[in-house]
Amino acid sequence: MMEAETAERHGSLLLADDDNAFRQRLALTLGRRGFDVTSAASLAEARTLIPQLRPHYAVLDLRLGDGNGLDLVAELRAARVDTRVVILTGYGNFATAVAAVKEGAIDYLAKPADPERIFAFLGEPQGVPQAAE
Repeated sequence: MMEAETAERHGSLLLADDDNAFRQRLALTLGRRGFDVTSAASLAEARTLIPQLRPHYAVLDLRLGDGNGLDLVAELRAARVDTRVVILTGYGNFATAVAAVKEGAIDYLAKPADPERIFAFLGEPQGVPQAAE
């Protein structure tokens, strides 16, 4: 694993998960891998962050306490068309996986998802994606 001081910076990442312990561990791990992580504990909190953050990446829990993480995918795409989204869930089924990909998620992983696997699904970034301001 890379040390934080030597990790290449990959850009902003929105992490939305209502499991506090999991969210904190994942934020720490992804931060060490070079992402600038902003965490949200709810759908409402994530919604307030999207317009100003315009994240390069997003890792979203499917079932948040106040709604469905899939609902954020279109909002993320509206803020930044090239946002790479991974959906996490403890309640996986084929229909939901298909819906996640149709909405624009790059993948759908069952919890508990290993942070290294999440990093692999986000894709080995080639520098920070740039979007028009």
